[in-house]
Amino acid sequence: MSLIGPVLDDRDFEQLRAELIQRIPTYAPEWTDHNASDPGIALLDLFAFLGESVLFRFNQIPDATKVAFLSLLGVPALPARPAHVLSALRTENPAGVRVPRGGELRAGDVSFETEGEVSVWPVEALGVVKQGVPPAAEDDAAEQARRCDALLRLGLGSGGRVRFFRSRLLPPDPAAPGAEPADVADAVDRALWIAVLHGEGIERDVLARELSGRSLFIGVAFDESVDRPFLLSKLDAAGADRYRSASLDRTVPPTLWRLWSADRTPPLSLAVAGDTTEGLTTTGVVELTLPDPLPLPDPSAPPSGGKDSPPPLDDPGQAARVIAWLQATRPEPAADGAAASGDPIHRVRWVGANAVRAVQARSIVAPELLGTGTGGAGQTYPLVHSGVLARTLVLDVEEAGRWRQWSEVDGFTTSRTGDRHYTVDLAAGEVRFGDGGQGPRVPQLGERIRVRTYRYGGGAAGNVAAGAITQVADATGVDVGNPLPATGGRDAEPLDAALERIPGEVHRRDRAVTADDFRELALRVPGVARAETLRLLHPAVPDVPAAGVVSVLVLPADDIRDPAAPLPDRALLREVTRYLDPRRLITTELYVIPPEYRPIGLAAGIVVRAGFQVDAVRRWVELILRQFLAPLPPFGPEGQGWPLGRTVRRAELEAVAVQVDGVEYLEGLLLAVPDPVAPGGMRAVPVVELARHQLPQVVGLTVVSGAPLAPGSDYRPLPPDAPDVVIAPLPRDVC
Repeated sequence: MSLIGPVLDDRDFEQLRAELIQRIPTYAPEWTDHNASDPGIALLDLFAFLGESVLFRFNQIPDATKVAFLSLLGVPALPARPAHVLSALRTENPAGVRVPRGGELRAGDVSFETEGEVSVWPVEALGVVKQGVPPAAEDDAAEQARRCDALLRLGLGSGGRVRFFRSRLLPPDPAAPGAEPADVADAVDRALWIAVLHGEGIERDVLARELSGRSLFIGVAFDESVDRPFLLSKLDAAGADRYRSASLDRTVPPTLWRLWSADRTPPLSLAVAGDTTEGLTTTGVVELTLPDPLPLPDPSAPPSGGKDSPPPLDDPGQAARVIAWLQATRPEPAADGAAASGDPIHRVRWVGANAVRAVQARSIVAPELLGTGTGGAGQTYPLVHSGVLARTLVLDVEEAGRWRQWSEVDGFTTSRTGDRHYTVDLAAGEVRFGDGGQGPRVPQLGERIRVRTYRYGGGAAGNVAAGAITQVADATGVDVGNPLPATGGRDAEPLDAALERIPGEVHRRDRAVTADDFRELALRVPGVARAETLRLLHPAVPDVPAAGVVSVLVLPADDIRDPAAPLPDRALLREVTRYLDPRRLITTELYVIPPEYRPIGLAAGIVVRAGFQVDAVRRWVELILRQFLAPLPPFGPEGQGWPLGRTVRRAELEAVAVQVDGVEYLEGLLLAVPDPVAPGGMRAVPVVELARHQLPQVVGLTVVSGAPLAPGSDYRPLPPDAPDVVIAPLPRDVC
């Protein structure tokens, strides 16, 4: 049975008014006119109205009480999540500029903090890949001669297997239209080459002395998008294994970084002082320590482009400014024939110098003294700022005259007696201690409590576009830009949503056991708009039930490539895996997969009611059909996106279309799927059956007045033989 909320006082306006009038003879017997026209009765009506309002509020549970209930259950509201961004800095100072960790970057009113220290040099980085070219045709004598001449210039013969290449430069602006990534795995040497160019007007010898023995920060952005179309039914065992939790969250593969100086000089190995790219598998920054002294390449002896030699640059101006060539590659296979460890480097979108990761947050400028301990249980101390970022708070307690650092934990369930533990309510900005006794230690009477540092901030406002970050607040002579948009920002959870989450949280206890557990936990990952759990589905054999296998299907909040049919990239799949994997049962085989879209076409013909604009009604019908078939909330038949595996029926779409205001009736509605017999054509069908891992994708939709067009066709253009209309002014008559 459903739970009924308690009503503490159920009297309404009429009951309160009647009770007040009944008391008149007792308190004012001389008052005998009780008609509605009497001024005194009007005042009683007013008091009855106000009393009803007070009782209504009295019967409600205030938000403060709801927050207290959440706190007692250990289910705090989810805090805001900060956005993260990769930024690139620039300077013209030959001596370089140091930007410390925590340096402030600004995108309008939104502030970011650098997550690490970066040395900014007057250099640029240019990513280059040796992209293979197809063999020359046997009857193309000119091309054959050109290739033989290239081999002779390298001092090589024409015998043996030869692979020719062209230098493929990575785009300086990865967000520009038409900018395509380069797949290093398809390069002839499977290596990423980076040309380090000095700035205009900078002496290369002076800059080389400054760079010797110093750190160079190289940013690398990867294209981790899933290939389109994603077809689960076409995956083999190896392809399915790429989406297994152990494969998505794999160990960091080894990577070799080397410095080239001349063709006949062995390259120098470079020490990696820091790497947030996880071995060139995800977007991040690599900190390289340059040798001392830094050898400069000879401008009169450009690289030949042969084995272990950089690719030539076609632009003479760029080639003249090169002060270093960097090479990143995976280790070669072992001599005994064993394969090299780790996957090859894959698609790279952008390479830049002076790169640093930044987070949408601010750090406190000075330590905060929270107060002194009382020795009691459940001590709580507020922070100056709310919206604290997880695992950024450092707290000390003064014990016996010296400060001692305590440890932050998620809860006191596993804390033992005497452990120096505390929890943080991130959304509210509060520090809480245990109950003492048999649990963790609490600050004793008179012991001071201070917070050395923490970060606060976050929110969806931090998801700024590429190029939005333009200011560096803590450094002079430094410019900044972000080649890619910031991602991951999310607003704090509303109280109503937190209350709806209580039953699942109490039942789940942060463990993934049931299908709902996997779905709800996956939705906690920033960037996930929808998640579905497919039990017993193995991606390699989706039609055969697989015992012990759980596949979590993930849809991102946005996808600039195709917003109507979004696919998650491998970075998001990896984040979901890292969140779910430690919470699953050890016997569960977990896969995190994208959805598979089934293309469909729609063509509708409508009759518009008199008094309505035809084009406006057509657009509304088109919009309502797209929203009805959309995969993401708040659209779909029930506001949760189109259900997985639900059959698409023409009759249901007709019922949706006629609900649009202004539609008199439908002349017809055609539902179609790609015709396997006629490539590029569409075949009309009454229903489209979907597999349980499939969603519909509208690839063609036309709405016209009158009879519907053929499915898959576009709106009719003007006839090709129609003459152009020339518009010219007629000069006025001159008398």
